[in-house]
Amino acid sequence: MKSIELNEISRATVRRFVWKCYIASAIALFSKANYLTSASRCLFLYAALAAVVATFTRQRYSADSLNHWSEALWLSFLAAGLYLLL
Repeated sequence: MKSIELNEISRATVRRFVWKCYIASAIALFSKANYLTSASRCLFLYAALAAVVATFTRQRYSADSLNHWSEALWLSFLAAGLYLLL
C-alpha cells in the first residue's frame, strides 16, 4: 500500500483543523451550556471563519491540495455531527 504524501499547504491545513478542534473542546468544557452544543457552535464558528478567509484570499476548492475550503467543510461536518448527537 502506498503512503499518502501531503504538501506543506495541506499539512498546515490539517494542523489548523486539529488545533481548532482542540480549542473548541477546551471552550466547551468551560461553557455553562451542554458540552456537545457548545463544541458544535464553536466548530461552526470556526468553519464560517475559514470560509471567510478562503473567500477573501480567493481560494478555490482543489483536488491537488487541501486549503481553507477543505477545512471549512471538515469543521462543518464535525459541527453537524456533534449537533446530531444531542
